[in-house]
Parts: sequence; structure tokens; C-alpha cells
Amino acid sequence: MVTVDQIGNNNLASFHNISKLNILNSKDIELQLMPLVSQSDSSLTLNFSGIRFIDSSGFETLLSLYKVAKINNSNLNLINLSDELLELVNLVKLDTVFQLN
Repeated sequence: MVTVDQIGNNNLASFHNISKLNILNSKDIELQLMPLVSQSDSSLTLNFSGIRFIDSSGFETLLSLYKVAKINNSNLNLINLSDELLELVNLVKLDTVFQLN
């Protein structure tokens, strides 16, 4: 579901065989990624290539990861968001919270 590659001090997480971050998979993804943002001064980049939709559970997971990252002085970046995802992120006003590339 999620693979993580370490590139220097940055962890790159990519999603496989899923097109939605939703109630069916968001908690499993959160459990897998939380240790990566819990480390002090770490960096996690989420590659959203292939993800087409995020529901409220998915956004809750992203916000939980963000909060823990901030507590630990870590970075959380989102990359390769489709136009549809960018629209959703903007709609819920999270474009000011997350670093989007």
C-alpha cells in the first residue's frame, strides 16, 4: 500500500494500488507513517501520484501526521497532487497548512 524510500535525511512515501485516501485505508497508512514524523528533525514527503481523492478520514490522517511532525520539528511535504486533489486541499483551506510541491 505504501512504500518508503530514504533519500538522505528525507523519507519519500509513495502509494501503490490505491487511488483514494479514505476511511478504508487512512488509519493503516497513518500507523505506517507516524514513526517517520515522530523522529526529531526528520522529513517526510508524501508522493500523491495516482491518488485521486481524499475524504475526511484521509485529511484527518494528514493533519495528525502534520501535528506530530511540528511537535518533533520535522517536515511534512505533499508532492504530485492532481488538479482534483489541489482543489480539495484548497476547498478545505489546508493549502496554508501543508507544503505543496
